[in-house]
Amino acid sequence: MKRAFPLGRSVLGAAIIIGGAAVLKWAAPEYLSPEWAQRLLGALLGFIVVVYANVLPKSLTQLARLRCSPAAEQAARRFAGWSLVLGGLGYMLAMLLAPLASMYLVGGTLLAVALAAALLRCFGVRSTAA
Repeated sequence: MKRAFPLGRSVLGAAIIIGGAAVLKWAAPEYLSPEWAQRLLGALLGFIVVVYANVLPKSLTQLARLRCSPAAEQAARRFAGWSLVLGGLGYMLAMLLAPLASMYLVGGTLLAVALAAALLRCFGVRSTAA
């Protein structure tokens, strides 16, 4: 069975985050303002959320481990994937467009609402199957 999040993909994601942070730290303040370095790093983190959320519906669970019907499980994964993709895009936009003083609050709120919606849907599917 193919794994949805192999170790190599996770290490690559971590390397992108660390490498991006290092490049932005190196570029600020000579080539890039500290404000834009902060904004771009936040946008990079939102992009990583979008990438991982896009993989979520494509991951498969062994049928023996399912606690509900496979169709309900897949529908919940699709909803969670879409919700987190939209939350990650909202986070990216907040990092790039919101005022500096409130960009983390706005972006974090958007991402938290998306995560809460995904969790409620997934727990709802599992509780109806029990």
